[in-house]
Amino acid sequence: MSIRRIAVLMHRYVGLAMAGFLVIAGLTGSIIAFNHELDEWLNPSLFERRTADVPLPPGEIIARIEAQDPKIHVSFFEFEEEPDHNAVAFVQPRKNPETGEAYEVGYSQIFADPATGEILGKRKWGAARIDIPHLIPFIYKLHYNLHLPGAYGLILMGIVGILWTIDCFVGFYLTLPQARPFWRRWAPAWKIKHPAGPHRRNLDLHRAFSLWLWAVLFIVALSGIALTLPQQVFRPVLGLFVELSPDIGDLAAERLTIEYDTPPTMDFDTTLAAAQAVAAERGIAEEPSMFWHPRDYAAIGIGFGDAHGTGLGSSWVFFDDRSGETIHVHIPGTGTPGDTFMELQFPLHSGQIVGLPGRILISISGLVVAMLSVTGVIIWARKRRSAKQARRMRAAQSPSHRPETSPAE
Repeated sequence: MSIRRIAVLMHRYVGLAMAGFLVIAGLTGSIIAFNHELDEWLNPSLFERRTADVPLPPGEIIARIEAQDPKIHVSFFEFEEEPDHNAVAFVQPRKNPETGEAYEVGYSQIFADPATGEILGKRKWGAARIDIPHLIPFIYKLHYNLHLPGAYGLILMGIVGILWTIDCFVGFYLTLPQARPFWRRWAPAWKIKHPAGPHRRNLDLHRAFSLWLWAVLFIVALSGIALTLPQQVFRPVLGLFVELSPDIGDLAAERLTIEYDTPPTMDFDTTLAAAQAVAAERGIAEEPSMFWHPRDYAAIGIGFGDAHGTGLGSSWVFFDDRSGETIHVHIPGTGTPGDTFMELQFPLHSGQIVGLPGRILISISGLVVAMLSVTGVIIWARKRRSAKQARRMRAAQSPSHRPETSPAE
């Protein structure tokens, strides 16, 4: 069997296996490229401020949120960025001291008046619900783990990412002409013929868009592996070729195994002061903007810079929430080339690396991914139908199927 025939079979059956997943990933990815804007537009009652009073300090807002429901604690808080927006926080249930089990809490995200800390809205982020308040988080979660329990969805989408990355090269190879002159024969693969019949138009759409957006599709596929299987696949493979520094993912996995009998001693204010001191020592020039304290890791942290801005992302300073020891400092662009390559993956996947133009390109590429999957299935179905018809015609023409000659003849 020739190399090209093997490539054809790989592209055909890997494409068919991925088609459904890529349609979902493409369409949802096209939407969540603008998830913040769409969420705010759909849910003005959650995001828009009702008063114009002076906002409280972030630590005070967090304290007032927690005081309104003793069953929860704030696990993530983004400092006020837009003066006309409510404060937004993610929360987790506390443990019941009598049973040691987490309280039952029916929400994970709250919206509070920044001037009073009063909770004005709640929702379960990522819940499998398609009502307006939950729609965008539902789509976001569908995009990265299909709403499957545990790590199953991430593993499945990671495998799809691996297959897709390989198939990018296989599909590109199949567009190359098999005879000379090379460039003259390859040129039609980049074009959509007009006028053309449905089959030719479908084939041209599949091939031309694949070539014109090949680099973007490859980047999205590769970064998809980094975001779904970072510690399991991406970092170990990348580490074979370049040096990588220990990252917060490695540290998090280790700290999940630690059990403490005492509660955290660091709160927002002590963490902020400690983080600003470290930031001054390490040359972090951005202002503090995020607070992180999920407690599962016995760690607490402060982020610096715009979480949704351009570039490589935010700087972070993490501490042990009991001892106050600095356990990790992350400053994008200051590590090894391998570290920078890792830091590039989310900004590239989301398009945030170059701001609005990048997000528009990612949104368009999501639609293209869905279109390529559909046109690929149509191409396969037509070829399968043609092959069946050809087999029937050959069978009808074979000697065993011809009518016997009558004695009269």
